[in-house]
Amino acid sequence: MLYFFSGTGNSKQVAQKLAAILNTQAIDICHTAAALEALKNENEAVGWVFPVYAWGIPKVVDEFIKKLPTINAQPYTYAVMTCGDDVGYADCILEHALQAKGWQLHAAFSVQMRNTYVCLPGFDIDSAEVESKKTTAAHKQIEQIADFIKNKSATTKLTRGSMAWLKTYVLRPAFNALLTTDRHFRVNTDLCTGCGLCAKQCPLGNMELDHTQHPRWKGHCTGCLHCYHICPKHAIEYGKFTRKKGQVKINV
Repeated sequence: MLYFFSGTGNSKQVAQKLAAILNTQAIDICHTAAALEALKNENEAVGWVFPVYAWGIPKVVDEFIKKLPTINAQPYTYAVMTCGDDVGYADCILEHALQAKGWQLHAAFSVQMRNTYVCLPGFDIDSAEVESKKTTAAHKQIEQIADFIKNKSATTKLTRGSMAWLKTYVLRPAFNALLTTDRHFRVNTDLCTGCGLCAKQCPLGNMELDHTQHPRWKGHCTGCLHCYHICPKHAIEYGKFTRKKGQVKINV
């Protein structure tokens, strides 16, 4: 069984390709009840596929793990983390979260995908050329990862990046406290048509349209930026940080 969270499609793409190779099922953890029910009968292998946020795990993944059942037979457990550049010690954050529920993490991998984070100066989407190169490399890497998983290898193959400890254990807490919030989202009412696509597609159901048919956020954002990238009019902004930034295509 393979469980995934995907805000902009990168991790979903990896999860589906990996599941096809491994002949297993990929389940979206946002469908919490179904995901937990399926987990009760799994004792062979459990995989986690998700994007790295601020060199750690997304809040929604952490919250799902806290709901995991206690198990008697420990399945082979692995994680595949997608990132634009590097993951820091995100695997250690995941491992500690799993251990708190009596689970072990046997293997961890990272896969570079197109960059989707645009909410700070200096961060923007990749050029078409860079995105294409990452996608080609990722497909080959997923096949290699699948071989490790088939053999139930206890291994770690990650792109930690420079100053990994500092990023995960110093910058990440500050980032989460200040920027993992929907308070900074704004809608440009001159551009917004009230189509409601952002609210319909929010993975966490964290959005709705107000009486003016413009989106509003409800306070339990995980920072995936699905709403920003899915907007056909580029009407959603994150403070002033996203002005003149690009969008990636999300296949829904």
